[in-house]
Amino acid sequence: MTKEKKSIYQHAGEWGVPLGLYMAGAAAASIYADVLPFLSILFFFMVLAIPFLVYRYQRYKFIEDDGFTDYAALWMMGILLYIFGTTLASFFVYLILQYARPDFMYVQGQTVIETYSKIPEMRDSEALHVIKRMVDERLMPSPIEMVFNAFWFITSMGSLLSAITAGIARRQIKRRPLPPPPPPEQ
Repeated sequence: MTKEKKSIYQHAGEWGVPLGLYMAGAAAASIYADVLPFLSILFFFMVLAIPFLVYRYQRYKFIEDDGFTDYAALWMMGILLYIFGTTLASFFVYLILQYARPDFMYVQGQTVIETYSKIPEMRDSEALHVIKRMVDERLMPSPIEMVFNAFWFITSMGSLLSAITAGIARRQIKRRPLPPPPPPEQ
């Protein structure tokens, strides 16, 4: 009995969970990088690895289908992986920004103000005045605004990256040569 192959939608749904947890870990590393500076390096490498993970999922599906998966199907699978993964990661990021680090945006704003104030060319800049006003008047984005903005950015960039990784995932499969046929019976 042959094993029934899953559709791209089933694979994307299943593989979106570990991808989302991975993205949530990357986002948490970014959020806590001001507390533990080595996390910024970890975040950088984790973000760079995301397209490679999506490629691996696309390549697996292409090989599972014996090289007959269309480019558009692999691209759609990549887009769905980014959507499902980002949705899960967004949930965890919202929880972190809302409950664990509710002052995160204001701490970052204050850091920018302190840094810009030390640069002579930036002391009287309009950007510094705007950031000061945003911090003073509590106008920084809320956690849900940050999550939605990140969601749309990541899924948009993910759809573009999926187009590239889908093309690479469709490279030729190295097939093993068939064994020679048995000799004819006499």
